[in-house]
Amino acid sequence: MQIYVINSISVFSICIIILLYGIWTQRAFHRIRCLVFLIGICLPFGSQIMTAGGFIPFIHPKLDIFPLAAGFALLIWMYGLFYFRILNLIPLARNQVFEYIQDAVFVMNSSGFLLDCNVSALNLLGIARLRQDSKLSDFLPDLDALVEECNIHKKANTEWKTNNGKYYDVSVRSQKAEGSQFKIVVLRDVTQRAISERKLSERRDILQSILDSTSILFLVLDGDGKLILLNRACLQTTGFDLMELEGRVFWETELFADEKNAIAKVFEHRFAKKKFPKHTSVLLRTKDGKSRRTLWEHKEVRDRNGHLQYVISTGTDATGLEEAEFRILTLQRANHEILAQKAIIESQKSDLEDALQNLTRTQAKLIQASKLADLGQLAAGIAHEINNPIGAIQAAGFNILSYLEKVRKELRSILPLLSSLSDEDWNSYNELISLGLSSKEILIGLERRRVLAEIKTEMKSANILFPEETAEYFVDYGIASSWKNFESILKNQNARELLPFFLNLLGPEQCVDTIKTAVDRSAKIVYALRSFAHFESSHKKRKFSLKENIDTVLTLYQNLFKHGVEVSTNLDGVPEFFGFPDDLMHLWTNLIMNSVQAMSYKGSIGISASLQGNEVIVSIQDKGPGIPAEVKDQVFDAFFTTKPLGEGSGLGLDIAKRIVEKHKGRIWFDSSPGNTIFYVGLPFEV
Repeated sequence: MQIYVINSISVFSICIIILLYGIWTQRAFHRIRCLVFLIGICLPFGSQIMTAGGFIPFIHPKLDIFPLAAGFALLIWMYGLFYFRILNLIPLARNQVFEYIQDAVFVMNSSGFLLDCNVSALNLLGIARLRQDSKLSDFLPDLDALVEECNIHKKANTEWKTNNGKYYDVSVRSQKAEGSQFKIVVLRDVTQRAISERKLSERRDILQSILDSTSILFLVLDGDGKLILLNRACLQTTGFDLMELEGRVFWETELFADEKNAIAKVFEHRFAKKKFPKHTSVLLRTKDGKSRRTLWEHKEVRDRNGHLQYVISTGTDATGLEEAEFRILTLQRANHEILAQKAIIESQKSDLEDALQNLTRTQAKLIQASKLADLGQLAAGIAHEINNPIGAIQAAGFNILSYLEKVRKELRSILPLLSSLSDEDWNSYNELISLGLSSKEILIGLERRRVLAEIKTEMKSANILFPEETAEYFVDYGIASSWKNFESILKNQNARELLPFFLNLLGPEQCVDTIKTAVDRSAKIVYALRSFAHFESSHKKRKFSLKENIDTVLTLYQNLFKHGVEVSTNLDGVPEFFGFPDDLMHLWTNLIMNSVQAMSYKGSIGISASLQGNEVIVSIQDKGPGIPAEVKDQVFDAFFTTKPLGEGSGLGLDIAKRIVEKHKGRIWFDSSPGNTIFYVGLPFEV
């Protein structure tokens, strides 16, 4: 019995030592299992020692209680087996979760071989079952390289994009178990999230581009007053970079000390019901310490509790507003001067109308007297000739009123655009007006359409905004040849509003010049009557431009030409020479009006001039019915006319002949049905 106890104690001692070593070296599940077995062995082991040593007084020393202790140990071991059976179910459940998780999971050893993977990983690899010697590089070499890069740079997370455009978040974790090193690679499909983020980024970029394309100041502040969005106009106005402003408190960077507190107090009450001011005037501080006055309009965004979340602000730089107001005041004064000139012109127009009425009454009296019939015809012709400049004066007066009305209507809406103009743009527009006042370009008929088409093509090639409208403006105001000098302001997005405004200021002055010319024309008609009666003058010859001389006549009758008469000119080849330009204007008027009336105000007229030796030859050609052969010898006779009574005095060609003779020149014509050409030869005196 004693030998049995000793052997039993020895066996139990060895088992206890082994279990203690297992508890010391094992982890988690294995350590708990060793501990339960140790408790189950210690009960019979302790009972044997107490029995053999007599430490239990109420039990006889020779009585072996080992069966009793073994029973207790059996109960403990049964409990342990049940417990560990439950623990064995945990790995089974864990394996089920591992297999059916949506993320792709790879388990790799240090050599790169795949130890295990779940169903999602197999689907990603495109295989049904994992081979024992498979490597990730065999299927996805770019992913394997990415994992190696994470190991080298100690990165736990990265992003992987496949060749078919899918995005994955990659998580790499290194583990060590039972002396082996392995890696767990988890891939989560984030394609939809990446697409959404890309679309959101594109929309953000589009919004920023839209904001950057406008000259209006735009910024967004959060509830704490920090800048979260601003456009390029704000950066250009303040001189700061985006990195210097974004995320910083607005008033700490861009405001002067005396305005910081006022703005800061508004944001201190952002949780109150007090609304953010809708309009403010703020003095911004630029990066170089200068100040710029800005006008702002604000829109607040609050949450359901009424707390201020965002403030959306739009503003304009009003720094040059005072200067713009001064310039506008100058323009208004100029308008008043134009109105005063218009009043004077209206008075002159009234005098001319009175003179016309007097001539008409005189005509009626002369017609009643048979012996003064010829003089009555003369008065009728003069009345007809005076009526043309009066019509020009009336049209110019209406145009002046129209221009001034446009200026008054557009003045208020155009103020912000005027205040935003730089000094360079102001100078360009002033130069444009000055050029229009001094320009002598007059384009009509075929010539106008040709030049207009050329300018439209050039403007389109130069990427000028609204080339159709802009070309019309430059041709109508006689500055077509100089449009390239103003290419910079024409490419400005506000040119469509500013260009008509400034040209409306040019229009009245051009109309004043037209009225002056018409008044001079009326005076010259009276002078022509005096010349017919006496035909002597003390005027001396002076140097003049033949092209400008004829263009002046065409200008007076431009409205007449628009209704069916096309005029083409070729007058550039003749330099300036000496003559009587006032008389020559009467000459061209008579010849041109004869051609127009011969064609019944419909057809084409060609006017050309050339220098042939010491003589300037001017030809005026029309497509009328021609001059009958039986009256060709009477064309230049006084009072001879083929027109009905009241439409002609018969003095036109007679006066023309006298003017040519005054210049010591010659006049002749060549006429056939459908083609008549009058030639004027003038001596070229320089």
